[in-house]
Amino acid sequence: MKKENPIDLIVENLASQFSQIKNFDLTQNNPIGNMMFNFVVKNTAEINSFKNLFIQYYLPASLKSSQDFQRDLKFSKYRYLIKIDSKDLHENYYETIRLGYVGAFHKYETFIKDLIRIMNVFFKELDFDNSFLDIDIYLKKSFNIDLKKTINDFSTSEKINWICNCVKHYDGFPIKEPIPVRVSYFDKSKKIEIESAEFKSDMENLLAQNQLLLSILFMVGFHQFFGQEFEKIKDQLKPENQEQEKVEKLRKDFEYIISGFFFLKLPNS
Repeated sequence: MKKENPIDLIVENLASQFSQIKNFDLTQNNPIGNMMFNFVVKNTAEINSFKNLFIQYYLPASLKSSQDFQRDLKFSKYRYLIKIDSKDLHENYYETIRLGYVGAFHKYETFIKDLIRIMNVFFKELDFDNSFLDIDIYLKKSFNIDLKKTINDFSTSEKINWICNCVKHYDGFPIKEPIPVRVSYFDKSKKIEIESAEFKSDMENLLAQNQLLLSILFMVGFHQFFGQEFEKIKDQLKPENQEQEKVEKLRKDFEYIISGFFFLKLPNS
């Protein structure tokens, strides 16, 4: 079976979100739609490129460096003076992976900041009579969620953040408290050791998390949009959605999904 292109998947998901609003598309004819399209593609490409940079170049290079040193040491006339075993040499490989997690977390922080900004631009184009609240402010007001503090609400970003902090503040030892349950298996007496396959999987999971956050923030924006007076937004909806009952149902559906995503109770529940 042919593997689905990850960029195709995210663009198609984005198109389904745009379909809520009449006349919005992903083409050059709509600057805001095209800006969103390019943001998504850029983020997808950056994470994939970052992952591949480590998997295909940095990690093989670190292993080759260790092998070269071992070979040179084996034939060195001073080898009896140098007490370095293969495990010590393999530390370069693990250090490279740990630094990958540091870089990945910084990319995630940048993604959240840029996502909030571009969502605000998008929804302010939908004629809110200048009453549209920024996405992060509305999420806090209506759902009591501070988006920038949800890092540890998701297992992937929690793990990446925790490893990043261990590297930056504890020299790579897995002792940053509190220790997430899913990484409690690390030996505290030695630095974090992660193989390339696990790093690759975590980067792919981070990309999937970013895509989910994109969809959820669209729902947050539409939740606010559909909360306006019906007559104000009616003409902006597709003909099949120009009924107040349908709009109210859509808004309620978004509310459940948003709340469930962040493991919240519904407002006023």
